[in-house]
Amino acid sequence: AVWPPAGAVEVPLDGVYDRLADQDYTYGPAFQGLRRAWRGPDGELLAEVALPDSQRAEADRFLLHPALLDAALHTLLPGVIDNDRPALLPFSWSGVT
Repeated sequence: AVWPPAGAVEVPLDGVYDRLADQDYTYGPAFQGLRRAWRGPDGELLAEVALPDSQRAEADRFLLHPALLDAALHTLLPGVIDNDRPALLPFSWSGVT
């Protein structure tokens, strides 16, 4: 597979967590894992996330570390990909496999 997909445009993330904090979205160091983001050719959002070194020792306790899932969802917050984007945060999950 090609990553990122052909036609995806990288979105600069400089200062992203400072911008989010200015909007009252504050994340501790373990949850600041968004490293790179792209907008796909059909408008989809793509994310590259990573755990900080401090979280890696216990990461094998999870199939998907909660901080990684959370970081991938940061692309849905206003000011990350689009400044005028309404916040889209899934706080409830059901039927997930």
